[in-house]
Amino acid sequence: MNRKIKFLGMAIIGLSLIATSCKKDETSEPVVDNTIKVSITTKNNEKVDHWVYYSFETKGEISGIDSSNFKTSDKWDIAFHSRHVRLNGGTSGAGMAEAYDAGVVDWTSVTEATESGYTKDAFADSILYAGNGQAGPIMIGTDLNMVFENAFEFDANTHPPTYLANKNVYAFKTRKGNYAKIMLTDYYNDKGVSGYISFKYVLNTDGGRDL
Repeated sequence: MNRKIKFLGMAIIGLSLIATSCKKDETSEPVVDNTIKVSITTKNNEKVDHWVYYSFETKGEISGIDSSNFKTSDKWDIAFHSRHVRLNGGTSGAGMAEAYDAGVVDWTSVTEATESGYTKDAFADSILYAGNGQAGPIMIGTDLNMVFENAFEFDANTHPPTYLANKNVYAFKTRKGNYAKIMLTDYYNDKGVSGYISFKYVLNTDGGRDL
């Protein structure tokens, strides 16, 4: 009898150790961070209405796109000129890209893209600086996404003007309709030169809204 009790006790202890070990394994799994960080290497503010185009699919800048073909190209998702943003959708392209401003919130708190409330690109009049004339600054219109107009604080009272990222989190649809989140993080490269946008994003490629 004593042997049976002793054996049963050892068996219970063994099962408890296995269960405890399984719980430790379950809780010790590392959290996967799918954030992709990008620093654009092409200066975007040297010419009037000159844009730098980027593809989420290739994870790189796209060359060969300009004012003559950006609306028909299926190679890009997002583009930058100075502090402005253009998406491949709406009046800027044939894609499905559009954006939603979630505000200044913690990056990790946005775990699902909103289902509605997105804004497509549209033509905006007198929004790009094109130099100075006798009557003051010359402003021209272009196609862009107005949701991103608050991505940077712009101070024209300094010389040269200064830009500070507000670090809003934006829900985003790519040209193919995949959901993503994106944050513009800097307007300057590591040498302090302006016109080099940095940003980070998470892209869902399985058709869902989880981020």
